[in-house]
Amino acid sequence: MIKPYEEGLRSVFLVRSGHLNHQGHLFGGEMMAQIDTAAFCVLREEYPDKTFVTRAAEINFERPANLGDVVSFEARILNLGNTSIQVEVAGAANGTPICSALMTYVNIGTDGKKAQI
Repeated sequence: MIKPYEEGLRSVFLVRSGHLNHQGHLFGGEMMAQIDTAAFCVLREEYPDKTFVTRAAEINFERPANLGDVVSFEARILNLGNTSIQVEVAGAANGTPICSALMTYVNIGTDGKKAQI
């Protein structure tokens, strides 16, 4: 049985020069991709036979990350519905929170329509 409120996943990401924007901070699009990846990985770990697509994303950028920062992302399943699931993701650089997100995913069946989880 899945324990959606207890299970989670932690991943790390090293900010390299190619990830920086014109101000020398981690590009927001790269951070969004890392958030989506962390959330998707926790879903893949819990539901390996399901096909999830991102339905909605509420992302809060709190502080910038800089070159050489090690950003850790923690993702956990927050809510489980019939066809959709919410994942909470928190990001921190060197122990300081930099972003948070609430991601909603929908399970898609082989016919391309919403399917029961």
